[in-house]
Amino acid sequence: MSKLKKLSQSDLSTISDDFGEILGQEVSKNISTKEVEDLDLDIVISYENDQLDVDVDVGVIFDELSQINQDQIMKAIDGAYLRFDSYIDENFRV
Repeated sequence: MSKLKKLSQSDLSTISDDFGEILGQEVSKNISTKEVEDLDLDIVISYENDQLDVDVDVGVIFDELSQINQDQIMKAIDGAYLRFDSYIDENFRV
């Protein structure tokens, strides 16, 4: 795997926005939006010593009749991280 390029503040902002979009898409694919009352995606990006770290916290408030479980949410997060790795490889590796 090639090295991560030196990231600017603009790059980090773009990465955060794009990861939010990827995560939102994965959540929508794995969870019926009809069963969700509120969805909060908290993305924290840190970049130190040429190391990019992206953490996410997904807060979901379900409809009272929802059948969604934690495994479905974790599947969505895992899928988002897989897509995100490819996105980083394509756009921010030298």
